[in-house]
Amino acid sequence: MLTVEKRGAVGWIVFNQPAKKNAINGAMWRGIAPAMAQFDADPEVRCVAFRGAGTEAFASGADISEFAQIRAQKSSVAEYDGLLDQVLHSIQDSPKPSVAMIYGFCMGGGLEVALACDLRYCGQSAQFGIPAAKLGLAYNIEGHNRLVQTVGHARAREIMFLGRRYAADEGLAMGLVNRVFPDVDLESEVEKILSTLCDNAPLSIANSKTIIEEYAKSSGPPDPARMAASIDRCGKSSDYQEGRRAFMEKRKPRFRGA
Repeated sequence: MLTVEKRGAVGWIVFNQPAKKNAINGAMWRGIAPAMAQFDADPEVRCVAFRGAGTEAFASGADISEFAQIRAQKSSVAEYDGLLDQVLHSIQDSPKPSVAMIYGFCMGGGLEVALACDLRYCGQSAQFGIPAAKLGLAYNIEGHNRLVQTVGHARAREIMFLGRRYAADEGLAMGLVNRVFPDVDLESEVEKILSTLCDNAPLSIANSKTIIEEYAKSSGPPDPARMAASIDRCGKSSDYQEGRRAFMEKRKPRFRGA
């Protein structure tokens, strides 16, 4: 199952199938985009965090036990890939920053979700990989795009062609994660990062995310009008005034996202 809950200003989406190392089944995939829409619409939510239940796995990939059904025909394959694209765009296109907290296995579709997030932090136990070539699967377009954007085409070829696993330090070296922590410290360190995201100006973060995503999107040139509108909204906000006042008054700003 997919556990969706709000804890303070953080929206949490948890892959909760520990008996299968949090493999993502169809119901879980279908729940992600509505959960993101729920958090996007909630002004109290400042950021969204993804994790797997327990500490053995973030997500070991898509639930292979369902493949005989969902990948049996061309139409079902296209429907499944369309669902995955919807999920990835719901994370990437959200104005709110997203964080993946990764223990253990982060494979296949699990890594796909993590790469859609803005920030990724893992424990030393983390293992990364995309075993499509070992399963005869065609990895979807948006997943390839995000992988190439993150690690470059040379490393993306090795990841996809060999289908091997990479340890946490290897993942850090190639840019799959932002930082690696000892497993015992991962949760507390990510909580600090989430707290910082919640304290920082939401419109400033949304502006940067909009512009970065315009340059990172898989098709078409960046949209200057959309980027300019984002900058204009931020510049006219009361948060911008609050940030300047707080700086002059030597105090911590109180941003409201407006």
